[in-house]
Amino acid sequence: MEKIALLAFCTSALLIGCNSPSQQDHFRQASFELCNTEVDIYSVSDDGRVRIVCSDGSKFALTETNTLETMQDINIDYCDGEGLGKFNESTRYYSFKCKSGTLLSITK
Repeated sequence: MEKIALLAFCTSALLIGCNSPSQQDHFRQASFELCNTEVDIYSVSDDGRVRIVCSDGSKFALTETNTLETMQDINIDYCDGEGLGKFNESTRYYSFKCKSGTLLSITK
């Protein structure tokens, strides 16, 4: 677990040191953090929707940058950085499943 966090930190440091990261760089880095495995598909459509498909079958479709940041925080705070398997957002709640199998629903 600590090795993954160190790897993510080093990768972020390299990205910052080379060029100023674009929005797509941020999404790509976050997708690796959320999947906690390889990313099979990462795409940003013309309307700004981001789609991420992990090699373990986890899928995420996001409409806003803020949602991705929230998912990262949830992964760290509630799933101990192990990755998310499912994520749903309603007007009042976030429902998600950690890769360990823990299923939670929290208010926004």
